[in-house]
Amino acid sequence: MNGGPILIIDDTPVNLRLTRILLVNEGYEVITAASAEEGLESLENSRPQLILVDIQLPGIDGLEFTRRVKQDSRFRGISIVALTAFAMKGDEQKALDAGCDGYITKPIDTRALGARVREYLDKAKSAEPPPAPPQPDAPPQISEDSEMEALRRQFLSEGRERSRELLIQLNGNFDAAGTAPVVHQWIGTGGLLGYSAIARLAREAEALLRERPVDNAQLRDALASLNLAFTSPREAVSPQIPATLMQALEGKRIAAVGLPANEKERLCMALDRVHAEPIFIDLTETPNADIVKQCDLAIVHVWPQNSGSPWLDPARPAFNGHPVVLAGYRADLLALDQPVQSMAREFLMDSWQPEEALVRLSMALSSRPSAPVPQIEAKSGGRVEVVLADDDPIVLSLIRTALENFGMHCHAANSGSEALKMIRELRPQLAVLDVNMPGMDGYEVLSALREEQQPVRVLLLTARQQESDVLRGFTLGADDYVVKPFSPVELTARLKRLLGR
Repeated sequence: MNGGPILIIDDTPVNLRLTRILLVNEGYEVITAASAEEGLESLENSRPQLILVDIQLPGIDGLEFTRRVKQDSRFRGISIVALTAFAMKGDEQKALDAGCDGYITKPIDTRALGARVREYLDKAKSAEPPPAPPQPDAPPQISEDSEMEALRRQFLSEGRERSRELLIQLNGNFDAAGTAPVVHQWIGTGGLLGYSAIARLAREAEALLRERPVDNAQLRDALASLNLAFTSPREAVSPQIPATLMQALEGKRIAAVGLPANEKERLCMALDRVHAEPIFIDLTETPNADIVKQCDLAIVHVWPQNSGSPWLDPARPAFNGHPVVLAGYRADLLALDQPVQSMAREFLMDSWQPEEALVRLSMALSSRPSAPVPQIEAKSGGRVEVVLADDDPIVLSLIRTALENFGMHCHAANSGSEALKMIRELRPQLAVLDVNMPGMDGYEVLSALREEQQPVRVLLLTARQQESDVLRGFTLGADDYVVKPFSPVELTARLKRLLGR
């Protein structure tokens, strides 16, 4: 094979087998190693063009492996890409400092792995061009479907049993340090096998395991959720992309300006699912650069130190009139001057998930978010009427106070059925619905409203750990959503945008 094989180093057998299958079927020659020590030994007998190495390996870890390879003059031309779950803040920088040429975030999107590998090979100074499609002398294709099904059964069976054991151990002598590597493996394997919910829950559990002291109550909830996901695999599979999102984003070129490394990886995962192309651009580029003009939309990451960037200058036409989405921490975005905020069609706040990005980008490309609400005769001196529905009285009180301070008239309901009745009778301009109410939930209320063609804008309140809520709500006809925990200022701003104000 031109340029030599690809070496994969991972101590999780399922990950190793599946990654090998995927790359062999892309036309690459692949060699594998279950440890850094085994990987170093294989370098004595072969010269790979690229090494994919998991950071968290027993014994010599992936970072130390990288240092040793880069310090050896015989191997310095080999590109090394770290596989990391970014469980610890700064892992991405540690990988670069150790000498890695890049990194791929777990859970790995199997549909994008081949493209990511080709991208790193193209960037390598001494790399040969990517291999052509397999010829007769290429490695034989592997039956992916049968292998995948066997790996999925094994993963679910072992995960179900192991998560149950961990829950039992929480009642006695629980070893947090020993459990962390197990949960870490579930992040990568769950993503590779298409179980995004398991990967997400494992990431959350790993973060809890690294806290000191460990919060046993939160950890018990996280492990119970994992056990349920292993037991109900259909619910753990990556959610299907709605046709409306595919139509809005397919074939689009998205300029990603100043994004940090972990957000670049997440954006790649998201856009690959809708066959859109990310174009990564440094903040030093100007908005009128030729490469920018070829894009359909720009995502600009906001840092406090780049407030004077031409990308955030409301006095000049931004991005040739194309939509702009501002991304970053909620506090940084809400601290922007109003003219700067007004440049954005949409916002991506805090640790957004790939599914959230697809919805926000789709909304930015469409006229839907800014379309004026049908004019409905107000019943309280011309003020905007809003129905709020949440079974948490504290949340209801906070939202009501925030919206009434902005001149909106609120009607509170603590159940879905009560909210639906209010909306039918009051015919408000806006409705804010929690998706997880007992009995009739927010989805059912939304579905009934759209079935009856009620002229009301609907904003959903959803939890961060349920990113599939976003896609489901969008499919049912939600106009917008806010992820808990949220800022009342953010909620109010989104409602005002729905009104076209």
